[in-house]
Amino acid sequence: MPIYEFAGKKPIIASDTFVHPTAAIIGDVTIGSSCYIAPSAVIRGDFGQIIIGDCSSIQDNSTIHVNEGGTVAIGRNVIVGHNVVLHDVTLHDECVVGMGAVLLSNVVCEKGVVIAAGSLVPQGMKIPSAKLAMGNPARIIKDVSPELEAYVTAGIKQYKELTRLYLQTMKEIR
Repeated sequence: MPIYEFAGKKPIIASDTFVHPTAAIIGDVTIGSSCYIAPSAVIRGDFGQIIIGDCSSIQDNSTIHVNEGGTVAIGRNVIVGHNVVLHDVTLHDECVVGMGAVLLSNVVCEKGVVIAAGSLVPQGMKIPSAKLAMGNPARIIKDVSPELEAYVTAGIKQYKELTRLYLQTMKEIR
């Protein structure tokens, strides 16, 4: 798997985290325990620091990057959907970013925020805990319902199990 030192900074990845061989992890990146890093994800800590908390998943083709001197901080039990772009953002615990969403610099999502698929979250937007945001530009629509919260909890559990299965069973056959 392509994991690269850059400018003297080496990624630190917990031993029980799954990183797909086609994912690229570069520079000042720390990935916690029991995380799932999917095919073709790019986590590029060349200009600043990227921290991914325990039990979080970064899905296929997602890109995480920072401005010079910036930080991306992703909490525990976070799901970043397929084809997401995160740039200099903070995602607190138990957030979900839907497929194809783009979060621009200095976005902060408090605990339990859900960003709907395809949303563009503008620079500097701060989203309070347990809110659903959607649109282009994104706006806060409503509180996260108990049903959506249960769906998120099930998704987090599912990706923890998927991480375990990948670590135990995935092998290249060609």
